[in-house]
Amino acid sequence: MIRRTMVGVGLCVVVMGLVGFAQSGKVVPRPPAQAPGQQPPGESAAPDGYAPIPQWLGQTRAPVPQKTAAFEVQTFAEGLNGGYSLHFLPDSRLIVSERGGRIRIVGKDGKISEPLDGLPMVFGGGPQGLFEVQPDKAFASNRTLYLTYTSLPEGANRAALPRAAGLLRVASAKLSADDRRLENVKELLNAEGIAGRLAQANDGTLLVTSSIPAGLGIKSEDWLQPQQLDSLMGKVLRINADGSIPKDNPFVGRAGARPEIYALGIRDDGGIAIHPKTGKLWVSEHGPRGGDEINAIEKGKNYGFPVIGYGRDYTGKPINNDKTAQAGMEQPVYFWTPDIAPAGIAFYTARMFPAWDGDLFVAGLAAKYLVRLVLNGERVVGEEHLLADLNTRIRGVTEGPDGALYVMTDGMGGKILRLAAKK
Repeated sequence: MIRRTMVGVGLCVVVMGLVGFAQSGKVVPRPPAQAPGQQPPGESAAPDGYAPIPQWLGQTRAPVPQKTAAFEVQTFAEGLNGGYSLHFLPDSRLIVSERGGRIRIVGKDGKISEPLDGLPMVFGGGPQGLFEVQPDKAFASNRTLYLTYTSLPEGANRAALPRAAGLLRVASAKLSADDRRLENVKELLNAEGIAGRLAQANDGTLLVTSSIPAGLGIKSEDWLQPQQLDSLMGKVLRINADGSIPKDNPFVGRAGARPEIYALGIRDDGGIAIHPKTGKLWVSEHGPRGGDEINAIEKGKNYGFPVIGYGRDYTGKPINNDKTAQAGMEQPVYFWTPDIAPAGIAFYTARMFPAWDGDLFVAGLAAKYLVRLVLNGERVVGEEHLLADLNTRIRGVTEGPDGALYVMTDGMGGKILRLAAKK
């Protein structure tokens, strides 16, 4: 049963002044300070004052959009423990992963099921665990799910291993007819990273992000794998639904390159979505200390980490002399410094909120709000902050079949909130 808990739009206003384009050898003014009261203290720059120069106007700190939507927030479900991904099944129920290694089904009445049986062994140390549980496009007929999770290497002694010792796996499974267990679990890929999201492209292939074990006391510049074609770590990977390699992957046949690689230079992707019109993959990426990104991924392209970026290391020291651009490396569609810790992302296309049509929503963990990015093609022209008054970490977001926006909060006792048109 839905319980209404609050009304209104919580937003944090962000104002952007004119910013010159960053050009080599020229002095470029930094974005102006925010006017008092327009955003919380300290958000105009990182704690050490670092405020990187964007490559174009609107690449960061876009203005508040003129058009918005009134909505009410309803508690749809509660009692999740470490919810990570949420997706609607064809019958309008939700399937939710919990990072500790559980899958639950949330009924249309908001009731949360007991954990499903039959999961493969999941290693949940530190940032690892169960990540994506994605229904196949033909789930109604084949009942297939795709999973990303970490497990220990064969024969490993768990007690003697560091907290990020697991390996990212991709698997397929069938949901049993009674919705209580997984059957026919099949490993599709050992992807090397410590975390990963998964989306199914319009052609049926699986796109998987493979993150590096960031934040473990190692300098960003020492993580070489994202730039190495013989490693699957720090990449976007692409495989067929049976685990085979698509023949049109960009590095198929190249000596010394892994054929699963679709794009490289990735740090730690927390959200993934397929653009509803272009079919292109979009991801949210955690920077180290600032430099969180939204990227629109193209086949064979290099997204820069750790050569370029808009953040600094956890120590506060520059990464590669604060280099933010280099020929042959892609720029993010958008970035945040300081970081917001972006998690799940979703495009909105339903009719309940016409003002939101085509916008990208980003769950903010550290920010503790939901970001709405207004897009013009692949450029951001507005940023609005919603649900800031909840003051809670937000893990996931998805559009519902009823046109409402569903938002999942993070941690123990997590909730699924339904954002519906205000009556």
